[in-house]
Amino acid sequence: MAGRTSWLAAAAALSLLSAVPAWPQWLQWGGPHRDFTCDSTGLADQWPEDGPRKIWSTDIGPGHSAIVTDGELLFTMCRRDDQDAILAYSAATGAKVWETRYDAPPKPDMLLEFGCGPHSTPLLAGDRLFTVGGLVHFRCLDKKAGQVLWSHDLMDEMGASHLQRGYGPSPITYRDLVILNIGGTDTGVAAFRQDTGEVAWKSEKFRGGYPSPMIVKINDEDHLVVALGADRIGLDPATGQTRWRATVDIQLAGIMSSPLFIPPDRVFFSCAYGGGSQLFQIAFKDGQYAAEELWFQPKMKVMHGDSIRIGDFVVGSSGDFGPAFLIGLDLSSGKVLWRQRGFAKATLLYADNKLIILDEEGHLALATATPEGLQVHSRAKVLEEKSWTVPTLVGTRLYLRDNRAIMALDLGRGAGASGSDITEAHR
Repeated sequence: MAGRTSWLAAAAALSLLSAVPAWPQWLQWGGPHRDFTCDSTGLADQWPEDGPRKIWSTDIGPGHSAIVTDGELLFTMCRRDDQDAILAYSAATGAKVWETRYDAPPKPDMLLEFGCGPHSTPLLAGDRLFTVGGLVHFRCLDKKAGQVLWSHDLMDEMGASHLQRGYGPSPITYRDLVILNIGGTDTGVAAFRQDTGEVAWKSEKFRGGYPSPMIVKINDEDHLVVALGADRIGLDPATGQTRWRATVDIQLAGIMSSPLFIPPDRVFFSCAYGGGSQLFQIAFKDGQYAAEELWFQPKMKVMHGDSIRIGDFVVGSSGDFGPAFLIGLDLSSGKVLWRQRGFAKATLLYADNKLIILDEEGHLALATATPEGLQVHSRAKVLEEKSWTVPTLVGTRLYLRDNRAIMALDLGRGAGASGSDITEAHR
């Protein structure tokens, strides 16, 4: 009996150890906190002139889906002629593990000068991978083998919008649900059971929109925050019921960047074109929620990039089809703290008190941002094609892609020059 008890204890301990991820993970759009920050440490303070050490590089094909990882496999999407392709690669070597394709011919009313995606980023939940293509084909796959477990054609079933240039929002999990923007004929947002794909709830009707939803806690209740057209909305993620809603000027209806939560009760939104940046406070009074605009700043206009909160200020790349500036805004007042040229339109990450910048021309930079300004420590050209995709950071390894290839870089201290230990993998 003692031997059996000892064996059971050892098995339980082994089970607990195996449940702990062996490597850092990046399971969703925006990373662990869905705000493009992570807890990585040990990043180098500067890089060699030719950039961080390249670990491997792999050609994959066009698309702008970001990369998610469970620590062992990387997942993203690309386009193969009139098909969408869901891809899994080895994080260690860049070798392809599996690829699953399906037909997704563009619609006649789409604007295709930049292709039709895919733009949406996959979502990992346990052994399931959730993806949405440019034509709003929603799929759940076994992450290990790429087998499709269930699927929905949301344009056909719910009248979902392809948003002219290809669907872009990334799904999010909540309890046993997976939630995504629809912008359909009778709903704005919908939730599905993760195991079966069954529809759990549908919200009231809202226009479609590119910003990915996020879930935050305000007044000790969960809020699903979405930006759809000219509406800024908070829903109950368990039921889809509207908690609060603010309608903004029609110039702000073209919003593409994700909302940013400022605890305990503020939400930041930014829009390019004729838009600007806004901060709302979500108040709870007499049993009801209401969104009150605290300030509007027309000088910061984030397009399809992201914004990073650093203490009491926020940083973003402001610009659409013209010159771009990196801008710091004071969160209490909306005042512009500084503006800096030198980068094309960019996406941002923040870790280890460092700002990582990737602009659309493929320049990667390491900087320190303070209320007084931006100090760039290192900068190098690392990608060749259009680079609209925000990178992924796990530990000290950075995964990034342009419209043709993905690569892995080592951002750790003492990583050495970029020319060493390069593995080239091919499709």
